[in-house]
Amino acid sequence: MMMEIKGEAGTTINYTSLKLRPVDWSGSCLAMESTLHQISPYIGKIKSTFAEKLITTYTKPRDTILDPFAGSGTVALESLIAGRQVIANDINPYAITLIKAKMFPPNSLEEAIKSAKDYISLSKKQRGEIDFEEVPDWIKKFYHQDTLKEINSLSQLLRENNEDFLMACLLGILHHQRPGFLSYPASHLVPYLRTKKYPPEEYPEMYSYRDVEPRLLKKIQRVYRRIPIFDGSLNRICFQKDAEKLVLPENSIDAIISSPPYMNALDYARDNRLRLWFLGEKDYEKYDTKSPRNIEDFKILMKNVMKNLYPALKINSYCVFVLGDVNKSKKSINTALAVIEIANSMGSFDCEEFIRDEVPTFRRARKEGACTKNEWIIVLRKVG
Repeated sequence: MMMEIKGEAGTTINYTSLKLRPVDWSGSCLAMESTLHQISPYIGKIKSTFAEKLITTYTKPRDTILDPFAGSGTVALESLIAGRQVIANDINPYAITLIKAKMFPPNSLEEAIKSAKDYISLSKKQRGEIDFEEVPDWIKKFYHQDTLKEINSLSQLLRENNEDFLMACLLGILHHQRPGFLSYPASHLVPYLRTKKYPPEEYPEMYSYRDVEPRLLKKIQRVYRRIPIFDGSLNRICFQKDAEKLVLPENSIDAIISSPPYMNALDYARDNRLRLWFLGEKDYEKYDTKSPRNIEDFKILMKNVMKNLYPALKINSYCVFVLGDVNKSKKSINTALAVIEIANSMGSFDCEEFIRDEVPTFRRARKEGACTKNEWIIVLRKVG
């Protein structure tokens, strides 16, 4: 498939698809992917079947894959499933919790259940020590007081003991209107109360106390429905750093596969503010300020990241980015073109693939407005 696109300077760029076809990852993957992917919601995450296709196409078993913008850890998990070694990095604490939960799950369901029961038992003893007055009013609006005390006590224990898997499971049931979740009626992805749709006087049962223990244990069981067994000899490393400052040894990476932030299309911290609060992050807004807010910021970010990671990538190895169009003021901005132009200016990458994949409406967290309607896969090969 030949594709012709226009660069910012009006130049024509032609690319031919050789290895990738959107049909290879079309349709829903929820019924067949590892249920570890479904441990907790994350807006804008790459599809697991998409990640699998990129991994198996551009790497071989035991290669080391780097994802500098790892998000919910989809590439990291699929890399381990495919027998690859992985280095994952992100700056958002919620992302880091999910990445570690997927990279280092308990060895069995029985082990996970026992650990959860132990922490719940301990949290009940310490519940009286929690200062409920320190909880902001906007948090209190989401929960029955007794439920909130249980969540607060348990989450504090899990944070203190670096129990990322159990913490991720707890975060995965923080808010929704379904009975298996802990909040008053609320949206699932982004925390907004649905009191107009479910008035308390008409739905009193939805505003009653919800016991954390049975809901958390059932969540863990759901996560273990389809959980992979990893090769224990594979290296698994997770960093929480600014991608522009991530420094790795020269020639240590066999491939970079990542989906950088979509330039102001999503607010990862604001959209996860409730989860971040229970992770101990009282000022969630500082993380969104680190994401590029316009095309110039995006170009600076990507140029710095590509130059910084260039020495770590082996010669003839691939750098694969999944990017998206961003709609601003009725104008569509193609962030993928910006990355291609950066690669061309560096003179050390060949662009081997440039694929357009339309994002179906059901995969968009925001159906209208400034959301991504097209994803672009750029495959760069290091030649210099």
